[in-house]
Amino acid sequence: MANTAVIGYGFAGRCFHSYLIGLADGLDVYSIATRNPERRAAAAENYPDAVIYQTIDQVIANDLVDLIVLATPHDTHAELAIKAMDNGKHVVTDKIMCMNTAEAEAMIEASNRNNVLLSVFHNRRWDWDYTTVKKIIDDGLLGTPYLFQVAIMRCGAPGGWRGVKS
Repeated sequence: MANTAVIGYGFAGRCFHSYLIGLADGLDVYSIATRNPERRAAAAENYPDAVIYQTIDQVIANDLVDLIVLATPHDTHAELAIKAMDNGKHVVTDKIMCMNTAEAEAMIEASNRNNVLLSVFHNRRWDWDYTTVKKIIDDGLLGTPYLFQVAIMRCGAPGGWRGVKS
């Protein structure tokens, strides 16, 4: 069982990451960290067996944590991931991975340097439309695809990463 810590308990940390970790074989919601006191209280209520922290530094200091899932603002991913990997933790970031190529390269280098895993969570990978198209491709019905582009119409909350050019 891999002891997993979720950093950030906003929408993604609460509704995707901690929930899906709880469903996965071999993973355990061992810890949740958030700076927000109301969210810490909610995390403690939803995961009474989890260790609740205020900072990632507290999580990193816990030798029982194997994997850190970053559900924090995207502009924090590189710094937090590198800090975690430099302390021997495996890391999964929420999409988007980071803000630019230089940050991505630094994250990959930290993963290689510390011999830990780095991955990016993509919550749509197993949705019916993606799996259906993959099956069509695997069955040879399309030939060799060179581009796969999807347009999704949905109401999104203003702000967040969608509204930031960088």
